[in-house]
Amino acid sequence: MSDHLLNKILSESQDIKDFSWRSKEVVSIKRNEKSDFNAVVFKKNQITFEDVEPFIVNNNISIVVKFPKVGSWRGDAIEACESHNIAWGRFGVLLRALSMDDPENSDDPEIAFSRRALSQHTRVRKVSFESDHLLKVHHDTGKIIRVALVYEYDLSANDVRNAVTRLGKFDALLKTNPNGSVLNDAYSSARSIGAEVYKIRDLMSYLAKLR
Repeated sequence: MSDHLLNKILSESQDIKDFSWRSKEVVSIKRNEKSDFNAVVFKKNQITFEDVEPFIVNNNISIVVKFPKVGSWRGDAIEACESHNIAWGRFGVLLRALSMDDPENSDDPEIAFSRRALSQHTRVRKVSFESDHLLKVHHDTGKIIRVALVYEYDLSANDVRNAVTRLGKFDALLKTNPNGSVLNDAYSSARSIGAEVYKIRDLMSYLAKLR
């Protein structure tokens, strides 16, 4: 079913002139108005360094994505792609790339915005990935704050518990959806595991005051 749906999505894109599968994972995409490129599409839940390593050197790959969007990327796989100027992420990253001049610059807006905002904080030395939705913020105090990214409209205690199940331990949960609210039970649920819930402005303020 996933192969049929994947091919259907690609065949219906107005940006694609033609596409062909070079292997089980590699698809060559010819575009109507922009240059052609190759992408790797993994149909699995978790992407690891071992998955991406065979494709990142001398394969002329612009993008590596997973389909469907459920699951996660491990930090070592992300680092490997970025060190070779290869876009990575969920399937939407490939769809956004179809209309871009440089498909390797495509990204996931939710992750990219949070990462960029945290990286630009004056008291943050760097931001790295434990997984695609679990950032490690390296603070100038020497502390490392693990920040879970959760996109929900009204963030609830159940969303916090689901984040723990999916991502493991974290110190802060960042509500990445700018709309909606944080329900009171979400705050108490996070505090019960030694974490706090923030919107982006509140998290930036916390980082500024951290000692």
